[in-house]
Amino acid sequence: MAVKKLAPLVSDPAAAIFNASVREGYVPFSWKLAEVIPASKVIPPISIQNDLRPISLLRTLAKVVENIVGRWLLPFLEPHFDNNQFGCRGVRLTTHAIIALLHSWMACLYTGGSVRTVFVDFRKAFGLVNHNLLFDKLQNVYGIPNCLLNWFGSYLSNRHQRVRANQLASAWKQLNGAMPQGSWLGPLSFLAFISDLTTECLIRKYVDDTTLSEVLESKTLDPYMQAFIENLLDWADRNDMQVNTAKTKEMILGPLARSDLSILSTRVGTVERVSSFKLLRVYIESALSWSLHIDSMVKKLH
Repeated sequence: MAVKKLAPLVSDPAAAIFNASVREGYVPFSWKLAEVIPASKVIPPISIQNDLRPISLLRTLAKVVENIVGRWLLPFLEPHFDNNQFGCRGVRLTTHAIIALLHSWMACLYTGGSVRTVFVDFRKAFGLVNHNLLFDKLQNVYGIPNCLLNWFGSYLSNRHQRVRANQLASAWKQLNGAMPQGSWLGPLSFLAFISDLTTECLIRKYVDDTTLSEVLESKTLDPYMQAFIENLLDWADRNDMQVNTAKTKEMILGPLARSDLSILSTRVGTVERVSSFKLLRVYIESALSWSLHIDSMVKKLH
């Protein structure tokens, strides 16, 4: 297979260090340092484990060159992404993901059917990415050239971070595996990692937010959602990922909110059935009413 010729970064002499970095497949150590800022999900935060989101501040030079490398990677990755994969792809944004989900659900409800949907949460998705499995996919599935693989390998290795809060900072600590958060290459490579996730049902993916949907009809005696979840768990086992059962939720939309539907489960517990769920900052209700979301927006405005 012919390898696409990569154009030089820029011709300006000031960019010679960028060209050398990619050409030699080497990322300077100082570019791989990150300061983590704990951002609060709720105000005030109560739990350090659940109410704080780590935001990584990366070095500016590293973000510039990774943006260029990312644009080189996209032509190799995009042909393998399906239409149900959203996020970090330019024109496939959060709004498109929500619209695609609502359209598929409402098309079913319009014909009198119902939808059984499961909102899957992967435990520490970016933190558990196996670099060996990722590079195997990048090389054998996507055909990424060796020069970019070598640079990306250097980019991921020997990374250090520290936590900073106000004027206080912790000691530097080396990361074992994981993807750098706060970068573009982190979520982009995660898309490549999760692209082969299939469950034999309608699946929508927004980076690590995964939603499974099954159409239910009045004659549906034995829904298959539990089997679809087993397919997802098998994929997770093969790819060293973990499903967070506590944050994974099930919701029934439509008139067939049957009480006889069996409770879904993973290998560590049952999946809670809810009447509303916040997906990509949008509150979704089982009746597909916007009351809860509007109330939330009004509360924020106040």
